[in-house]
Amino acid sequence: MTFELYAALLVLALGVLQVILQAGEFRRVHGVAYANTAQDTAPTQPDSVLLGRLTRALRNLHETLPFFLGVVIILAIAGVSTPTTRWAAAIFVLARIVYLPLYALGVPYLRGLVWTISFGALIALIGAALAAFDPVTMLSILG
Repeated sequence: MTFELYAALLVLALGVLQVILQAGEFRRVHGVAYANTAQDTAPTQPDSVLLGRLTRALRNLHETLPFFLGVVIILAIAGVSTPTTRWAAAIFVLARIVYLPLYALGVPYLRGLVWTISFGALIALIGAALAAFDPVTMLSILG
């Protein structure tokens, strides 16, 4: 397994942790009985500040996770693992780990910087995958 795939596994574990934290706060605020309904009606209690932040942080992870997983899988299938891809994957994971508490605590500017760093790492991974692309091989596959 490549380092990049290990990084993907860590981000998936982080995602599961975020689901657990968000679901736990949802149940604390709205109660287990309401959480177990189809939630067709609005809850009687407003969301807590923390619940809102955890929900938005999870949504933010959902926005970038498919791109990260996709490029890491593409790199693994292509047999590409370079110092650049390993560093970019590590930076993405570390930035996403740091991002969660910053968002939960409501830290505004540093959180944005950390998100930008994680997104830059994602761009670097995609750039490395594109750089490894061989159009001659692609054309030969198409026939």
